[in-house]
Amino acid sequence: MLPPAPPQSLLLRLLAVVLLVAANAFFVAAEFALVAARRTRIEALARRGDAKAKTVQKALHDLYRQLSAAQLGITLASILLGYVAEDAVAHLFRDWFASLPPALDFLARGGVASTVALAVITFLHVVFGEQAPKAWKDVLSPAFRDGISAKLATSGMQHAQWYVLRKLYGNDFWQEFAKQRPKGFDSRAQLFDRLAKGDDRMCALAEYAGYTLFKDKGADIEFVAPPDGLPATPIFLGVVNKAPHPEAARLFVDWALSKRGQAIYQNEKILLYGSLRNDAGPMPTGKRLGDFKLLFPSDWTDFQTSHAVFVKEWNGIMGL
Repeated sequence: MLPPAPPQSLLLRLLAVVLLVAANAFFVAAEFALVAARRTRIEALARRGDAKAKTVQKALHDLYRQLSAAQLGITLASILLGYVAEDAVAHLFRDWFASLPPALDFLARGGVASTVALAVITFLHVVFGEQAPKAWKDVLSPAFRDGISAKLATSGMQHAQWYVLRKLYGNDFWQEFAKQRPKGFDSRAQLFDRLAKGDDRMCALAEYAGYTLFKDKGADIEFVAPPDGLPATPIFLGVVNKAPHPEAARLFVDWALSKRGQAIYQNEKILLYGSLRNDAGPMPTGKRLGDFKLLFPSDWTDFQTSHAVFVKEWNGIMGL
């Protein structure tokens, strides 16, 4: 049985538990803030002399070191939390168990109180400290097994994601991903509907416009932009080659690439196709394409010829 703890000592330990959980959450929040920071907005504020923006700008220039520091803080807070919390919370359960009938006195002895305490602390740590993935390799965590969705091989965007992450992490990345037993769907409506309902815990291919549409409806979901970058693919524009006007294709492409055309693609809520034009302005969310680190194929010929390999491998991953 646990020895009695002085009330003052127990109170201090419980206070330490609260502070360590808060510290863990702080480092996780700092990590997310660095990854999601709008670089163009920060740079604009820094040019105006904003001291806080200059501090953030310095941190973003050395992003990987800052993320490593945040991870170190998370690890230290977690270790200290385990050291301080288990004994403190176990005493609370010991006192509560002691008030039970004599037949249940065994609950206050041995490791039962400690086991319950450890479970409570682990729950607090996970709920308030670590919830969402932060990097692409987090997709491979066993915690998300049987809870991941993606698109089928018919998606051009899925091909782009497969290609650039394969180049970034090697061929083994998608083989490990297959062990997560992901589910494939044709449309983003299916992907985000399942995510919003809690049928899946993560969508590995989350279109930004799909996210904003469901978020505006009150869905409890978050968009994560990993520091390694977001896979991107161009949109192909054109019209039929036998249109009534002989220059229809050229006129349409000229309009689509104009400031007016780009504004429509970028501001339409069902699209939100970020523009590369410097004069296009931000999307309705306030984000610009330049706020995200984008991953494009460096060899477009190799990208095109890889399609057959992608379809075969991706169908296998999806169990088709």
